[in-house]
Amino acid sequence: MKSSSFQIAVIGVFVALIFLGAGIFATKGGGSGGAGVGNVSIWGDIDPTVMETALATLRSGDKSFANVTYVYKKPALYENALVEAMASGKGPDLFFVSPEMVGSFANKITTIPYSAVSQQAFTSAYIDEGSLFLTAQGPSAIPILIDPLVMYWNRDTLAAASVAQAPKDWDTILTIAPSLTTLSTDGNTAIQKSAVALGGWGNIAYAKEVLSTLIIQAGDPIVAEDPTSGKQVAFLGEVPEGAATSPAASALQFYTEFSNPVKTSYSWNRSLPEAADAFVSGKLAFYFGFASDYPTLLARNPNLHIAVAVIPQIKDGGVRLTYGRMTGVAIARTAANPSGALTVAELMGGVAGVSALASAAKLPPVRRDVTMDTSASAAASVFVQSALMARAWLDPNPTQTDDIFKTMIESVVTGASTPDRAVAEAARALGLFYHNASGSTQPQ
Repeated sequence: MKSSSFQIAVIGVFVALIFLGAGIFATKGGGSGGAGVGNVSIWGDIDPTVMETALATLRSGDKSFANVTYVYKKPALYENALVEAMASGKGPDLFFVSPEMVGSFANKITTIPYSAVSQQAFTSAYIDEGSLFLTAQGPSAIPILIDPLVMYWNRDTLAAASVAQAPKDWDTILTIAPSLTTLSTDGNTAIQKSAVALGGWGNIAYAKEVLSTLIIQAGDPIVAEDPTSGKQVAFLGEVPEGAATSPAASALQFYTEFSNPVKTSYSWNRSLPEAADAFVSGKLAFYFGFASDYPTLLARNPNLHIAVAVIPQIKDGGVRLTYGRMTGVAIARTAANPSGALTVAELMGGVAGVSALASAAKLPPVRRDVTMDTSASAAASVFVQSALMARAWLDPNPTQTDDIFKTMIESVVTGASTPDRAVAEAARALGLFYHNASGSTQPQ
């Protein structure tokens, strides 16, 4: 009797868990049918003014957001604060994640099953970079924001050099660099004005993102899913059959070309100020930054004639793309209100939610079916086009991979290594992260 009672109790527990799991993802949410959503807390590192503006817009049209609260954490403290709060049982129902966070927070995310958000609906609705949130079981997060990498350029500098428009490909950048770079008149290689901030690390804030763009454009995904194991593995440095070198090595060779004093394209070195500072002071013709940088650049020097263009592509290359910083909203495994969290997550990633967030953040929409009026803003038109082209890679440890990219760049710049050898060393180091992770980059 005791054994039988124990078995019945165990079965009862499992049945209860099954129904609880079904209940978590039963509510689809939508429209104004959010009466049963309840209290939902969201944590993130997005500017609180942006979030409150977006939430105010959403509350005015959907009562599902009536009891949604946002807790802002400074970016430098965000991840640690999340970990500590979740460990103590005081964490949020929803939290914002980047693709870089997916691996380290895999055991803290409740994956949304495809029965709640189908793969077809997901891929049809969101830009291609959104697929970084997809797992075998379902999305680990729902995309809500995208911040694409673009090229800012100084109209006056180009006009003075008789260059009529921004270059569309990297070959043109290489060709016109000498006419846009001014060296010291005393015969040394000191740079007074620079064409482009490429070739360094310390004074180029987005060196990793720019080099990643070049590598991915060249055909190397850096990281991709192994079709056999289904796990994320490093593909950096793979040499195509019949090729003499890897696409990544070719990209690194190009990137470092601009820091070589013996080259005609020489236009950057470590003694120069930070790239953004050089650009706003009028001493840099081309600056690679994110769409979110635009208001700051304008404010720092209102007299600078700034224009924006899609980041250059490989001439006669394949898929047009740029790097994008994507933000998604994920359900915390420790959520006090998982059903309400799912409803709010779906609404935030829906047409109205993405529209409100994009408008508040002054960024292009992450959904394909959300339109944005760009008729009065040439910059906004470029941002929208760039968002559709955005790509990225699942970075297993941004801090440590920064060191890998830094070493890869500086070893070539200093002459300590060739591009092929530098990429091979970087590939070995990057591969160790995924090997040690043992597939933990895939949320369950």
